[in-house]
Amino acid sequence: MGRFSAYPSMRTITLVSIIALAAVLLAAAPARLDSVPDAIFRLNECIQLRFLDAKAFGMRRILPMQYHGLRTFQPENLNEQAVVDQLRQSGYEVVFYLLGDNARRSAVQGPAFITPIRAGQFPQPDTLLDDGRRALLSFQKGEGYDIRKDGWTVAMRPLRASNEACVRCHVAGGAESKLKIGDALGVAMYVYR
Repeated sequence: MGRFSAYPSMRTITLVSIIALAAVLLAAAPARLDSVPDAIFRLNECIQLRFLDAKAFGMRRILPMQYHGLRTFQPENLNEQAVVDQLRQSGYEVVFYLLGDNARRSAVQGPAFITPIRAGQFPQPDTLLDDGRRALLSFQKGEGYDIRKDGWTVAMRPLRASNEACVRCHVAGGAESKLKIGDALGVAMYVYR
């Protein structure tokens, strides 16, 4: 006889408690995903290239005409156009958001509409802030943070300091003075379905 033979109901209670705890933890945590479609991967490569240029900063790199109220992403070269065309032809709805490294003080920027949104609500910036903060922390060890939110997939990728100018600018903007090349300076969020 086992240790629990004197208390046969104890084993059942323990097992039910463990199952209930696991269900609560799984329900509370965002669903993690392992991969993104090729077109989203390619879109991230295009966005990463835009962040290598210092002619604009933050969301202005994605939406240079935002101050005119335009929130539609405009491809700047043939590669970007091919990626957007692939997303449209595949039927994806894609929205882009940005979160900077000063996530404790700032809000999620966006949306930038990469493709037309057919119907329904897409996740709003304020609903992505906590996940964006978690993603930023996870980028100390990883390269992606993917979740499901309200029927949409949210693929978050790090925007890293690629040179000393990036570090200087972000430190001057209030980021930690310990920043170095390769550190995550922001979160690129690709919200799609």
